[in-house]
Amino acid sequence: MIPGILNTRLKTFFSWEKATVVMLFLLGALLRVRQYLTGRSLWADEAMLALNIVGRGFAELLRPLDYDQGAPVGFLLVEKLFHAILGKHEFALRLFPLLVGLLSLGLFYLLLKRMAVRGAGLLAALALFALNPRLVYYSSEVKQYIVDAAVTIALLLVAAPLFEASPRKKDFAWLALAGVVALWFSHPALFVLAGIGLALVIVYLRRRDISSLRFAIGMGILWLLNIGLLYALILQDLSRNAYMREYWAGAFLPMPPWSDPGWFLRNLNENIGIQFGMPSAVLLVFALMLLGWVLLSLRKREDALAFASILLVTLAASALGLYPVFERMILFLVPLGLLLLGVVVDGLDRSLQRYPLPRALAVLTLAGFLIYGPLVTSFQLFVAPKYFEHIRPSLEVLREARRDGDALYVSYGALPAFRFYAPFYGLENVAYEYGEREDYEAPQIILSELESFEGQPRVWVLLSHVYQKEEFNEKDFILDHLNQTGEKKREFRLPGTSVFLYLYDLGT
Repeated sequence: MIPGILNTRLKTFFSWEKATVVMLFLLGALLRVRQYLTGRSLWADEAMLALNIVGRGFAELLRPLDYDQGAPVGFLLVEKLFHAILGKHEFALRLFPLLVGLLSLGLFYLLLKRMAVRGAGLLAALALFALNPRLVYYSSEVKQYIVDAAVTIALLLVAAPLFEASPRKKDFAWLALAGVVALWFSHPALFVLAGIGLALVIVYLRRRDISSLRFAIGMGILWLLNIGLLYALILQDLSRNAYMREYWAGAFLPMPPWSDPGWFLRNLNENIGIQFGMPSAVLLVFALMLLGWVLLSLRKREDALAFASILLVTLAASALGLYPVFERMILFLVPLGLLLLGVVVDGLDRSLQRYPLPRALAVLTLAGFLIYGPLVTSFQLFVAPKYFEHIRPSLEVLREARRDGDALYVSYGALPAFRFYAPFYGLENVAYEYGEREDYEAPQIILSELESFEGQPRVWVLLSHVYQKEEFNEKDFILDHLNQTGEKKREFRLPGTSVFLYLYDLGT
């Protein structure tokens, strides 16, 4: 009798579903740790933020950042702490994003359970999250975007009890506290909290639950006070940053929306193709997400309302020119889309329960279609990681081959990474000329900078994060001039990277 009971309990504990969940956790962790351990060089944006982190004290990070950078204060302070303890290198600066990326796997699983996504739907959504190339990538980048995604998941988890029939005071207290902390670690947490708050107000008005409505409004006031403090510290500078607005031009929702219908198709193609790792059948994937929201609303109406409210608030902020809805800036919404795809798989699985064979074929086909793209991309990156702007090997060559008296020109795009890594290679005291961002608006300025090297027999040129707009390509523009005025003596480029190092003789 007792052995039989134990055997039944063991089978329940070691179910195939739980085993698969564990395997997906391990797979997701493996992909993220693999990306972290590549130790690729900081690319331009990372280096810009890293220079702020390593070059300032804790208190100084409360001021607007150099290099037109913007990041949540809490994220910056934690990064500074890791730098202070572990030193100035990529592994120290990328450790916090890695830990958050690993934690987000568990948080997403809990959110799936909370949203009553089960069986094949749960496994499909968790697989999509574990394999998602962008979630993997941003788990090892010195930027805050993976924190944005984790904060979205965490806030939805904390808010879930407040949508139930009889929310408790302590549930309001937990969400109020979570919201205050979240705003210090994630800028789009503002939209998530606003969406959750709007959904709670609608729910409580519908229920005529005045007591809960008062608590919800109280939370909102607390969050607004917190936002006011953050605005005074750093957000007002970001909102006035002309460069950031120019950089993200085209990423804001057009107003009125019908003034540019093509914007929506472009946005869907870019965001679903890039952020979800599904470049094929973008419209079909989008339609499946919409279907997932409908199915979720039939099962968990209040939670579906919160999802819709978060999206609407985000789009409203974009329409006002306050937030771009493109690429990494919307990574915080990716978990919601993946969850909705899991709901569709779950709905298909439930609807065909009476037909085992068609059910298995249909579920495997749909899940396979959704998982194929992210799986292939993540496998390829696991086998052969991309290094992009891997500048360290070029600086190693420069250190070994450079002679006293050699001239050095560093392009604007290569400047942040060069400044970060120069001390590692004994180049911090080397005199060099460098480009400015404004040069791209008047390329003749670049030529005048290069002409100052005429007569020099050895001129090193370091290029990275090459600027290109319409017909203008910075690298081609510079090399065309140098090839006309001198002779190229040496060229170094590590395959697969976009960092270029040249030695020219301009002495003739």
